[in-house]
Amino acid sequence: MAGYRVLGVIDRAYRGSVEAQFFDALYGILDFNAQLDGVALALRGAAVTVAVNEDVYQPALDFGPVRVDTLPDYRNSVRQLIAEGIPVMVDEPDLRALGFGPEDVVPGVECLDTNELAARWPEYDGVWFV
Repeated sequence: MAGYRVLGVIDRAYRGSVEAQFFDALYGILDFNAQLDGVALALRGAAVTVAVNEDVYQPALDFGPVRVDTLPDYRNSVRQLIAEGIPVMVDEPDLRALGFGPEDVVPGVECLDTNELAARWPEYDGVWFV
C-alpha cells in the first residue's frame, strides 16, 4: 500500500501474556511498519504503562512446575519500535492519572495532551484501533 500511513491506537494494556506470546499488538505495529509507508503508535488509557521505563519486570510465568518464559516484553517492544524509527506517543493525562509523568517513559516516547494527540489523526490515512 504505497503512500499509506497508519496511526495504531492501543487502549488496553494487557491482552493475556500466554495467549499473545507469539504475536502481540506491539509486534503487529512493527510488522505493519515493514508493509506500509509509515506507522505510528498512540498509547492511551492503561496502555500508557507499556511505555513506562523500568527494567525489573521479567516476562515469565510459573504454572506449578512449568515455567513459561516466552512471553512478550512490552517495554522492550516499545524500545524496539523507537529504535526502528516508529513514533510512539502516549496520552499524558492518562499517564499522570496512573501516577507517572513524562520523565518516567522510555526515552524517545512523546507525551502529548489528549487533544493534541487527537489533532494529529488527520495526518494519517488510517487510524486503526489495535
